[in-house]
Amino acid sequence: MNNHVASTLLKTFVATVGVISVTGQAANAGVLRNGTTINTFMECINDGIALVVGSSPAQNGWYYATDSSNDGSGGSVYEIYGMGIKETESSIMVALRANMPLTGNDTGGPADGNIGWGDMFFNFSGLNFMDAMNQGQMFGVRFAGTNDSRVSQVGLYSGVTATSVTAENSGYGSIDGYNSSMGSNASLGDLARDTNYFDRTRSLNAIASGTFITGLNFLTTTQLTTAGFDLNRFAGSQTIAFSIDKSSLPGASVPEPSAILGLTAIGASIFASKLGKRRAIGS
Repeated sequence: MNNHVASTLLKTFVATVGVISVTGQAANAGVLRNGTTINTFMECINDGIALVVGSSPAQNGWYYATDSSNDGSGGSVYEIYGMGIKETESSIMVALRANMPLTGNDTGGPADGNIGWGDMFFNFSGLNFMDAMNQGQMFGVRFAGTNDSRVSQVGLYSGVTATSVTAENSGYGSIDGYNSSMGSNASLGDLARDTNYFDRTRSLNAIASGTFITGLNFLTTTQLTTAGFDLNRFAGSQTIAFSIDKSSLPGASVPEPSAILGLTAIGASIFASKLGKRRAIGS
């Protein structure tokens, strides 16, 4: 067998294994599909942000959403500047840049003397917020352990329903109320202030109920920069970041290593078979 034939067969083998490998990993690559929407508001809805995957190209694997720098009602501590999200082989990484600490802002008014972050909602369904929630397809994350969430543990939840905690936090009763107060400054990151994604007559900003899936792994700024997050992209005195095990999220089924090895073996078998036939013809 000459070198040209051997080279051709080797390329066939590599291409076969490559196709098999891509096929085997396809399910693992589909959690953050275009249109996936992630959002969070303050407990008072004095500011909020939404990120829509695919609204802008990823950079170093990170999707970013930028919020207005002057739409934090009630003072600068309520200002949110931006959000980033990245999918890795085993997790989803989320980062927020804002002036609000993870533990919230001590202030008068609320019974607990504190106004902080609401919960975060993950919508992979392509539906609007209310439809996804009503059809049991909404995921939620309680990431601030001092907030007024109705679920007890910090972590990821499935099948969540949402509620408002603005009444006990001296906040707005609706997104439209916030928009009216802030005027043209009002911004929701990747979503327009008059978006129909939310029911703007309501102020749903906390998890009411859901099924606990897993806890969170909070990340340092060093871990973020190592993962490619651009810390200089947004202003803000606070960086809040965490990762979530994505194994229970839609489209996150990962093939077993043995399955991938088996598929690779099939590719090798195809190569050996073709090579044997070539040798038989050339003998």
